[in-house]
Amino acid sequence: MTKEEQEYYLDAGFTLDQINEIQDGLELGLDISVYAKKEFFAIQMRQIRLGQIERLPVEVYASVEYDWFQMEEIRRGLQDGVDISVYANPSISYDRMRQIRLGLKSGINLANYAKMDAGVLRELRKALLSKIYIVEYIQQGYDAEQLEQIRIALEKRLNIVPYLNKGLRGVSIREICDGLEKGLDVSCYAKVDFNWQQMREIRLGMENRIDVSCYANPLYEWQQMQEIRLGLENGIDISSYHTLMYTAADMRKKRLALQDHDIAFLTDEETHYGNFDDLSITVSSDEMEAFIFVPDSSRLSKSQVMKALQFSGIRYGILEPEINRLLKGKFRDATVMIAKGKPATEGPDGWYEYFFKTDLDRQPKLLPDGSVDFSEIEWFEFVQAGQRIAVYHGAEMGACGFTVTGRELPPRKGRERSVLIGKGFTLSEDKKTYTANVSGRIELHGNRLDIDKTLTIDEVSLATGNVTFDGSIYIEGNVSMGVAVQATGDVVVNGYVESASIESIEGNVFVKQGVNGNGVGHIKAAKDVHSNFFESCQVYAGNEIQAGYCLNCDLHSENRIVISGRNGQLAGGTAYARIAMDVTYAGNRAGISTILRLGENNEISMKLKDVEERIAEANKQLEILRNAYADFHEKYPPEVRNTMDMYLKIESAIFTKEKDVDALAAAKNDMENEIKAVKHAHVIVHDTIYDGTMIEINGKHWTAKQVRGVKVTRVQDRIAVYRL
Repeated sequence: MTKEEQEYYLDAGFTLDQINEIQDGLELGLDISVYAKKEFFAIQMRQIRLGQIERLPVEVYASVEYDWFQMEEIRRGLQDGVDISVYANPSISYDRMRQIRLGLKSGINLANYAKMDAGVLRELRKALLSKIYIVEYIQQGYDAEQLEQIRIALEKRLNIVPYLNKGLRGVSIREICDGLEKGLDVSCYAKVDFNWQQMREIRLGMENRIDVSCYANPLYEWQQMQEIRLGLENGIDISSYHTLMYTAADMRKKRLALQDHDIAFLTDEETHYGNFDDLSITVSSDEMEAFIFVPDSSRLSKSQVMKALQFSGIRYGILEPEINRLLKGKFRDATVMIAKGKPATEGPDGWYEYFFKTDLDRQPKLLPDGSVDFSEIEWFEFVQAGQRIAVYHGAEMGACGFTVTGRELPPRKGRERSVLIGKGFTLSEDKKTYTANVSGRIELHGNRLDIDKTLTIDEVSLATGNVTFDGSIYIEGNVSMGVAVQATGDVVVNGYVESASIESIEGNVFVKQGVNGNGVGHIKAAKDVHSNFFESCQVYAGNEIQAGYCLNCDLHSENRIVISGRNGQLAGGTAYARIAMDVTYAGNRAGISTILRLGENNEISMKLKDVEERIAEANKQLEILRNAYADFHEKYPPEVRNTMDMYLKIESAIFTKEKDVDALAAAKNDMENEIKAVKHAHVIVHDTIYDGTMIEINGKHWTAKQVRGVKVTRVQDRIAVYRL
């Protein structure tokens, strides 16, 4: 744009941001006449210009009737190839347009609901995608926050319906859902009388197996509930502070005093002192110790000492051996402990007794000849429906204590363990016995116990056909060529896999004997893939690939690849691992082409580049919006601009865009951390790496010459090879 053209637009009343958009269009050879109009804000011009760059029919939204957010949603709809006529209407706000657009992209038409609140539309869209019916709750008037929790509960198949009430906020419904998911009797707190913080305190108490009835009262503030709950969980006698007359702060002071065993009735200044003849007796402030001072014990008798103790109120824990030593003149001009109380003890904590193996060892067995055997690995354990799988043994009370003055110290109860959460089991009414309600694979991770339905099959072949199952699949024999096996859980094959396709959507694939894919076999798992060997197949693992040897395969692991044992050879084909490879041999004596790639992959880099471009675009839009915002401030007084629809839209847009930038920045940070995690990606070859092996780490290549026992990694801008 020439200086004369720029002056022309300035004289015509265009802002610098508008002129910049026109100039950018001219430089790209675009038809700027579509948007080079003073009535368009620069941010609207930008949406039209971006559409032109993408060769979209921008005339469908190049109208001042649309704000820039609406233009963006129509532009994105055109990009997605959806029918934008369903929502390209100035009367439909941009956030409702967005939900309709996303619905159309997923094959859902929300046009009939276009007048609904955007948040409600969002939940309806997500519910329809999950095949969940929430229209009746929308019709009853539940808001978006409530609908979100209802949808999540129904997706998890929780029986939330009996507890629903429009008077409950979404966060309160979430607390009820959390309780239902953990198998708790939520009826004691699923009431509109409780706010969500109070519900949480009752739920946490129930999870930790304490009697919540003493504080499940809406008159308590949630902070008071918390102090009572913490006291009960620590085995403290809360009777001295659990009444409503105490504030939460007062309750906390009393709880901490009891918890620290600071229960003496006397302060340091109120220590007992007794004088009897030449004796001086002192009792500690907590009454747990008594001391005697005698300048000269040669004139004392035992009866005198005992009378002095009685006179001072000391009746328990008297240390007679110390008295005898005192009378024998063992101490002179010294203070001697003469009585000691017994502290109250805390009882044993609660514990679980499990009736299945909780520590399966999934590592292959190392044989005497140095090879590894995958056939004896305990992949998982089965339980039968109706089988008792766990019993909880509650915490017990400790022993009473006493002070030297005879005051009894109450015992403390051990800590209870929280209830197990998960699926596939029922919990008895007393919350102690867990029973499997399905037959299948059982697995314990921390406090989560899951039993997946398991389909057991003798073998899979063309005669049986493909197998798809919602749960885990255990195949006792082989999987023959030309078939497909898919499970949501684990897939375990006791025999061999030929040219077949096996996929675990959420779990692992374990093949005890081995896989020969003949170039077409395909194994995929969300977590681990383990097999005795892989030959001529494709393997993808969301976590780890492990085998005894691997020949001519295409391996992809999002974590690491381990080819172990004396014959642990990775030869031929291509292998990718994001973090590490650990093999015995890489390549073979024949110099077969073997490519090992590690570290950052192109997908992450492309995603990062996309996010960076979106951040730059969002910041540019923010700059334009802020300039327009400042322009309104300069031109109009507050009482005028605050009534102008466009000013209010700009103000709202700045807030929204700032949130978008923050979210994108967080995503960028996560991706950068992910890339940093692979900075130390490496290959370890325990025996020999052969000629013909090429290693690529984070974009840098190294072609191997035969060498034994090395670690290969990237250091700055080069590949470094270290001897083991």
